[in-house]
Amino acid sequence: MIRTTILLLVFISIIQTSGCGVVGFIGAGKQAMEDQMLIEKPAEYSLVGLKIAVVIDTDLVIHYEHPGISTLIAGAIAGRIAKNVPDVQVVRPDQVARWQFETPQWTAMPSTEIAYSLDVDRVIFIDLQNYSLTPPGNAYQWEGRCVATIGVIESDSYEHDGFVDSYEIMAEFPRRPSVLTRDEANEGTIEQGLLNEFIKQSAWLFYEHIEPKYPDRYRPELDVRK
Repeated sequence: MIRTTILLLVFISIIQTSGCGVVGFIGAGKQAMEDQMLIEKPAEYSLVGLKIAVVIDTDLVIHYEHPGISTLIAGAIAGRIAKNVPDVQVVRPDQVARWQFETPQWTAMPSTEIAYSLDVDRVIFIDLQNYSLTPPGNAYQWEGRCVATIGVIESDSYEHDGFVDSYEIMAEFPRRPSVLTRDEANEGTIEQGLLNEFIKQSAWLFYEHIEPKYPDRYRPELDVRK
């Protein structure tokens, strides 16, 4: 009993002496747990039971500097939708690419005509506006960025042209404030990380998923649930 009382008095003394540090440590621990929280998010736009096609429109400069990127992005997003949305029918990406090649005037078509021509209920239209792995004028630092507007075209829309819903997606890799030079990482690593982040954010618009509550503070390397 005496020993227990002494230990208790010593513990109280430690807390009184360095109370701010202990409180700060506990607070930091709670903040770290909060930063790592994952939450369930519903789809922004439901594609359940519909036939859809993923179409991508990309600036010619991006085509030239990063050949094949458009095809890869469209195919990966279509694949995630096909895997995660119940009862959805997804037109094969190679069929969509062939349709784009054989229909050179497709970018000038009213949106509903694009859906009719592809024979689908919905078109997921990706307007890829920016894709870069380094900041402008600095070829020695990695700063991947991918920016796009993703619009939804409904074949049965009252509006002949335009999107019924649209979303702005901007993915970055590595996440700020990380700064990597060419000596610290290679192009393949940066490109893979950037594509994974952009494709994930884009596809998440269309099905229920789990994502970080605070994306800017979340540290995936600390997630022990993997």
